[in-house]
Amino acid sequence: MADKWDERKKAQEDEYFVKKERELLAKLKATQEAENKAAGKNVAHMTCPKCGQPLKARSFQKIEIDQCTGCNGIWLDPGEIEQVAGKENDSWLGRFWQKNG
Repeated sequence: MADKWDERKKAQEDEYFVKKERELLAKLKATQEAENKAAGKNVAHMTCPKCGQPLKARSFQKIEIDQCTGCNGIWLDPGEIEQVAGKENDSWLGRFWQKNG
């Protein structure tokens, strides 16, 4: 009898924590959407093409690039590779771009 009581109690605890996690995830998602909307970003296109996690805008040499919050990949919008390569003339990227650009 005590085992059944413990099983029911455990199941209730599990349900409670699942409910709380869902509420927290929904709140976090709403907060992120509000932040993205305030920043004027389209949430639908601001996900990592590799892993699907949200992208976060960051500055690299005064160029706004997007970095994945999951896999830390860097994603560039059209024209940004030229901007980065132009500022990196002495680096391997700048030399590559000059040869092949």
